[in-house]
Amino acid sequence: MCFTHNVIEIQALKICEEIREHSIYKLVSLATTGGKSIQIKENIPIQSNLYLLPGETLPLVTKVILEDTDGRCYSVNADEAGLQFAKGLITYKEYIRLQTKEKRQLTTILIASVGTFFLMSWSVLKFLF
Repeated sequence: MCFTHNVIEIQALKICEEIREHSIYKLVSLATTGGKSIQIKENIPIQSNLYLLPGETLPLVTKVILEDTDGRCYSVNADEAGLQFAKGLITYKEYIRLQTKEKRQLTTILIASVGTFFLMSWSVLKFLF
């Protein structure tokens, strides 16, 4: 069996394509994990804009740069919240608020998990000794 190892990269590219197709803004460029910025040409699929050599892996798209009709640029993540903003369903301020809320939830889950693991370890040690 053959498994692909770049599922996250492919999902990010799919969201970028959705953003390009359904956005009320112009897709200007993509930022990848390597700090590389890729300018997007219109009427060409995003994967073709990457100019990958044979055997080269897909880069992970971290940010999508959008431009409105007034020339203002917006940087959004290649995720569902970024897609909602690109479609015009939420404002940029609401997008930032969603991102902050997600970070807060992730931090809370991480702290709760570490605390639970610590308490379980302490109770096992207390029980054994």
